[in-house]
Amino acid sequence: MKKLLVVLLVLGLAAPAMAQTNWHFYGSLRTHVGYYSTSEDFIANAPAQDGTIGMGSLGNPFGQPAQGIKDEGTLLSMSAQSRLGFRGAVSDKLFGHVEFGFTETTRAGKSQSPYTRLAYGQWNFGAGSLIFGKHYTPATFLGYSNMVGDLGDSGDANLLVAGLPYIGRQPQIRLTIAGIELALIEQNTAQDDLNYDEIDRVLPRIEAAYVFRTPVIAIRPVLGYQTYKVNDLGPGGDYRNIESYLAGLGISLTLGPAYVKMTGAWQQNAGNYGNSNVLAPYARSATAVDDAQSLQGTFVAGFKFSPAFFIEAGVAYTENKVDLAANVESKQKGAVYYLQAPFTVAKGFTIIPEVGQLDRGDWVNPSPLLPLGDYAQGRMTYFVANLRIDF
Repeated sequence: MKKLLVVLLVLGLAAPAMAQTNWHFYGSLRTHVGYYSTSEDFIANAPAQDGTIGMGSLGNPFGQPAQGIKDEGTLLSMSAQSRLGFRGAVSDKLFGHVEFGFTETTRAGKSQSPYTRLAYGQWNFGAGSLIFGKHYTPATFLGYSNMVGDLGDSGDANLLVAGLPYIGRQPQIRLTIAGIELALIEQNTAQDDLNYDEIDRVLPRIEAAYVFRTPVIAIRPVLGYQTYKVNDLGPGGDYRNIESYLAGLGISLTLGPAYVKMTGAWQQNAGNYGNSNVLAPYARSATAVDDAQSLQGTFVAGFKFSPAFFIEAGVAYTENKVDLAANVESKQKGAVYYLQAPFTVAKGFTIIPEVGQLDRGDWVNPSPLLPLGDYAQGRMTYFVANLRIDF
């Protein structure tokens, strides 16, 4: 909060100089309330906004597989997607955009701090535009879902990291021209070194996207690539190149008051690339033996009864696998289902009730140190409401 106050103070002191810039301020305040219930084999700490629900593993005292517990509880908190932002236009071709988010992740209020969601400048040069700074990356599938349930991602995530590949808002240099987006993006700074001595990075992450659009259909292919090298220091030291690939396709259909949105994505070494996942979090990163493979898909359909009321249902799926050793493959499948009925109470005030279930499936052959087998990861069922004020 101190950082945000400093920013606002600087803006106030700079007001005379800012008079020549056209400023627009906005915000969204979101309250999340709901009931969550986890099965006796649920291995996770979810929802993220209340760590007392779904306590996760009870421990592994004698080398045995972790055990989950059955739990339930009511959550009421500020959604982590609450935000305050401002946009300053120097001209019709040049502007800057900064957006802060607010977190309230525990009932005791121990984690309350603003964080930077967006911070970038954009230059429109006629034939296209250039963006410098922190922004969504081209391979992000925004607008393909309105899901609000907290699956361990603080909620309001719209199936990002739950069926849709997502590396977050990242520092980048992005060119957009003729419907094509091409970006150089900061590499994942939490990469796995596979127990080597050091990591060498030469190229940034690279992503590209294109949109073909008609009044009825929009088709959006995306691509992503990252490579880095892990090394053992010293004479004759070993090394390995860790390469990550992403290929995806999104399709949106508008059929009068109805709509259908679908995505599919394949990834190699998604964890090394920076893509997290709350449906199937395991077997996403390269090992000393093999590269990990991931498949993801989403299907969302909705119907607008009026400008103030619509219903939407969706499903997302993830499947990951990687070889741990000879003839030992680790894999996991996960899915989530939801149904919501958003309605607008008044201008700027929306309530979004939603019911859903997260099924994390089985984790197959999780470690060479454990007996071979399938280890259930459990289910979480929820009924929530998101109360949203936009201004």
